[in-house]
Amino acid sequence: MKKLLVVLGLSLFLGASASNMAQAYSTEGAMYYNEGLDQYSRGEYSKAIQSFKNAVAKDPDFVDAYYNMGALFEFLKSYNSAIAAYSKINQLDPNDSETIVKLAELYYKIGNYDRALFYVTKIKENDDYYGKARNLKNQIVVASQKQAAKSSLTNVNTANEVNRSVVDKFSGPTGLAMDSRGILYVASYTDNSIYKVLPNGQTQLFSKSPLLGGPIGLAFDSMDNLYVANYAKNNILKINKAGQIYTFMSKITNPYYLIIKGSNMYITEQGNNTVVRYKLY
Repeated sequence: MKKLLVVLGLSLFLGASASNMAQAYSTEGAMYYNEGLDQYSRGEYSKAIQSFKNAVAKDPDFVDAYYNMGALFEFLKSYNSAIAAYSKINQLDPNDSETIVKLAELYYKIGNYDRALFYVTKIKENDDYYGKARNLKNQIVVASQKQAAKSSLTNVNTANEVNRSVVDKFSGPTGLAMDSRGILYVASYTDNSIYKVLPNGQTQLFSKSPLLGGPIGLAFDSMDNLYVANYAKNNILKINKAGQIYTFMSKITNPYYLIIKGSNMYITEQGNNTVVRYKLY
């Protein structure tokens, strides 16, 4: 069972005792998990997140590690990353009401009211979380109505909706980039993969290398080499046109987004609150 710890205004869902974890998870996974708790207690949030990621890499069903990771991402206002962590728990246990309500709250925070309603309406009247879900649903409905009223007052060309299409089935989609041929590439944070979407909408797996760890930002250079901000492994990867992948730049703490302009590549380094400029050629 998850327990609630409140420290410095941050709520973390902590799992069972170390002895219980040893029975359910590997020794190495439990070690990373406990390391993450220690780092959190010292205020080393980026390191704690990385430790929880290491724990789930060793034990993909490590629910408490996903909860702590999600709570930290939410505290850092990285709501999409928090959603990815809680979504993994929802995949492991679709009936976990606590996770369902948390996903509704996060989608509400980012203004995705349709998705928030999708989750909050899953809570039934006989559920312990029903009262909380009902109050949240009222807030979502009011916010949605305000958004709709505001939209009705703006000059929106609704005909553009006819051209809208959706490509789904990604697990935690993050960064996007397009090569010179018009092929779209999508980073999938949760399953450490990169997909490409052809102009006809067909999706294909482009890369699922062991080198990939939490890919987020993507960018192409003038020769169609793809660069990847590898958040969880603190580096930048390069994938050439032939699909060969290797580490291009190390010691970049939690790289998030990157762009290439001319001969320069710019990288947001979330772990150090900096932007790195690198001259490619």
